[in-house]
Amino acid sequence: MLKIKNILFLLTFLILSSQFSILNCSAQSKFGHVDYTNIITNMPGIDSIQTIISKYTADLQTIGEQMYKEFEEKQTAFEKLANASNTSQAILKIKQDELMGIYKRMEEFRQSADNDIQGKQVELLEPFQTKLLDAIKKVSKANHYTYVFDISTLLFYGQSDDLTDKVKAELGIK
Repeated sequence: MLKIKNILFLLTFLILSSQFSILNCSAQSKFGHVDYTNIITNMPGIDSIQTIISKYTADLQTIGEQMYKEFEEKQTAFEKLANASNTSQAILKIKQDELMGIYKRMEEFRQSADNDIQGKQVELLEPFQTKLLDAIKKVSKANHYTYVFDISTLLFYGQSDDLTDKVKAELGIK
């Protein structure tokens, strides 16, 4: 009987200790949030990236338009041949294959251009993102935050401090 009381006492003590420990740990955690988009769109120099991307996109679009113009010309020529009564099936097949080849190259170019534009954006944004994350880490450590979240990924935040202005100050943004 004494052993059972000792075991029950020990179990009760362990349960209470672990709950106190959990409460103590959560009381020590400090949560903050930032408006990542607001900060990065206000960083000095970020507007030049949009200009570069717009020019890059326009250059690729010009090439795409030239390819489309070639396709339209070949398609018109194909339709004339197809409507002519004296055009052989062999010639129509060759012209159709040529038309399909141009169309395939246009699609491949479009996909490649989309990937190139995304890659260019990533390349140009990377230094800004690195600088911003470094500032967030610096402000978080200086103010003893355990967790800092971006508000765009939070559906609700109650007891959390907004660190956006502190991070902006760290980056020299007004």
